[in-house]
Amino acid sequence: MKTGFFTRAAAVVLVAGALSVATAGTSSAATASLDITYVCEFSITGVHDVPALVTSPDVPDSATVGVPTAPASHTVTATVSDDIRNTLWWIGGRSVDGTLTTNVAVDNAGTVQNLTATSTIPNTAVPSSGTFQVVATGTLPSMTLANAGTTTISLGNATLSLTPRYANGDPTWIGTVNSPCTVKAGQATKFHEFQVA
Repeated sequence: MKTGFFTRAAAVVLVAGALSVATAGTSSAATASLDITYVCEFSITGVHDVPALVTSPDVPDSATVGVPTAPASHTVTATVSDDIRNTLWWIGGRSVDGTLTTNVAVDNAGTVQNLTATSTIPNTAVPSSGTFQVVATGTLPSMTLANAGTTTISLGNATLSLTPRYANGDPTWIGTVNSPCTVKAGQATKFHEFQVA
């Protein structure tokens, strides 16, 4: 029961992630946005698609070889289905909070770095009916790029640590549980592209 619920609850914030992105560039900032769908395998209800929107207002538009990039902010917004909301209410959850850790692949002119980025899910009220949105925010890590040329940032799978809470703020009987979700096959995962010189 615990594992089944949490995989359902994982959809609350995915993201896919869904999920987080890497940062690059040392000059003026660029904006980036990607709609991405994660697939969560629920032990009770089966497999469900979880759409999410990942955005950043300040990813770099360029970078210099050997110069550390500046951190960039990111936001992951997911719409929670009424089915998931109903499950949260069933276990007594009137709010949720946690963290989202996302795998990020940075292809620097043929050299790939695999990074992770963690975002925070603030305490978010669970309504008594209907869908609702959950937003995770964080800062993307700085990195140093070794190659000149085109560099792309792509989103990968994510791990969610989620705590449903009673109305008084205490964790529900299910506690904090971790759940993986994967990027749905066949879709674009490129979040941003820029030049390194």
